[in-house]
Amino acid sequence: MKTPALQVSDLGKRFRHRAASAPATFRGWVHSGFRPRQGAPFWALRNVSFSVAPGEMVGVVGRNGSGKSTLLRLLGGVMRPDEGRVIAAAPVNGLLELNTGMHPDLTGRENVRINGVLGGLLLAEIEARMGQIIDFAELEDHIDDPVRTYSSGMKLRLGFAVAVHVDPAILLIDEVLAVGDLGFQQKCLSRIAEFKRNGSAIVLISHDLAQISAMCDRAIWLDRGHIGGSGIPFNVIWDYEQAMEKERIARATRASVKSGEAIAQSGSGEAELKDIALIDSAGLPVTEILPGSAVTLRAVMRAVVPIQSWRISVTIADGEGRPCLDVNTAVDAIPLADMGRDTAIELAFDRLDLSPGQYHVTVGLWRQDWDYAYDVRTRAVGFLVVGGLRLKGPLSPPRTWRMLPPSG
Repeated sequence: MKTPALQVSDLGKRFRHRAASAPATFRGWVHSGFRPRQGAPFWALRNVSFSVAPGEMVGVVGRNGSGKSTLLRLLGGVMRPDEGRVIAAAPVNGLLELNTGMHPDLTGRENVRINGVLGGLLLAEIEARMGQIIDFAELEDHIDDPVRTYSSGMKLRLGFAVAVHVDPAILLIDEVLAVGDLGFQQKCLSRIAEFKRNGSAIVLISHDLAQISAMCDRAIWLDRGHIGGSGIPFNVIWDYEQAMEKERIARATRASVKSGEAIAQSGSGEAELKDIALIDSAGLPVTEILPGSAVTLRAVMRAVVPIQSWRISVTIADGEGRPCLDVNTAVDAIPLADMGRDTAIELAFDRLDLSPGQYHVTVGLWRQDWDYAYDVRTRAVGFLVVGGLRLKGPLSPPRTWRMLPPSG
C-alpha cells in the first residue's frame, strides 16, 4: 500500500458569525469603545478525514457553502485548523486564482518570472522553461506586451501555463479547468492527466460533476462541513444529486405553504404533471413489457402561470428503489418551448433492456436552474418486465455467448 502523499485527520475549522449589533463603521467601532462584538461560532468543517496517495486524483463535490474552499485553504496551508491536522509528504502547489500575482504594468514574460518564483522555481529553472510556458499559453506574439493589454482569457492562459510547469508532487485545483477555448481546455486537462500519471497526488474541487466522474479515482461529498459520502465517483455523485433533489423538493414544498397548511404535492403548484403513462408502439398504455421492448413515456403539463424556462427529469428505479436510469432534458440538450396551459412531452425508448422484475417511474418538472420544483411525481407509473428469470442486476441487454478454442 502506498504511503499517502496527503493525510487529513479529524480536520475542523471554526468561524464566528458577525453579531447583528456589531458596529458597521469605524466611527461606530470608536463609539463602542473598541469592543469587538462577535456572534455565535459555527464549524465550516468538522471531523473531516481522508488521504490521497501518489498518482491518485480525488474530487470534492458539494453545494455552495459546504466547506470546499475552506478545505482547500487548509490543505494548502493558507489557514490553520482549529481541530485535527494535515500532513503533506511534499510541498503543496495550487491551481487556484490564476490571476493572483499578475502585475498589469509588467510584461507577460516578467510576470512569468515572478509567478514562477512564487510557485517554487529557481530563476534558472524558469528561464529554461520559458519557451515551453510561452508555447503552452499560446502567447508568442504578446509575451512582451504589458499584461494590462491582455484579455481576461489571455491572462488566464498565462497563469495556467506558469502553474502547470512547476511539476508538483501535491496539486490542489479549484474550479480553474474551464480556461480558454475548447482546444486549450483539452490541453489543460491533458496536462493534469500527465501530472497524475507521473505520480502527483491531486485534489480537484469542481461543480462539474461529469468532470469529477471522468477524471477522478475517488470522490468526497462535503455536506454542511461534514463528509456526506466517499468512494467511487459515480456512487458519490449519485448520492449527492439525490440529496440535492430531495432538498429542492422540500424547499419548493415549504415555499408553497398557504395559510399555515402545506399544499399536498411535491412542488410549488405553478405547473403540474398530468396523465403520465407508459405506452406501446400502438399508443396504448402498458403495465407489462418484455425485456428490450420499445416504449414511450408520455406526460401532459398544465401551467397555472406562464413558464418560459423549465426542465423535466425522468428516473426509472427497481422495486427496491435502486435507480436504473436517470435522464433529463438538460443533459440531453433538448430545447423546450414556453409551457402553455396544456403541453405534452414524450420520451421514447427504442429498447428498454431491463431484466425481469418490478419498476417505477418518477417524473419531475423543474425550473431551469434546478433550484425550484414545479411538480415532482414519485412512482408516477409502475410496470413489470416479464419473461425469463430475474437477474441480479437491472440490465438485460441482447447478448451472445461463444466458446473459443483453447490456445496453445
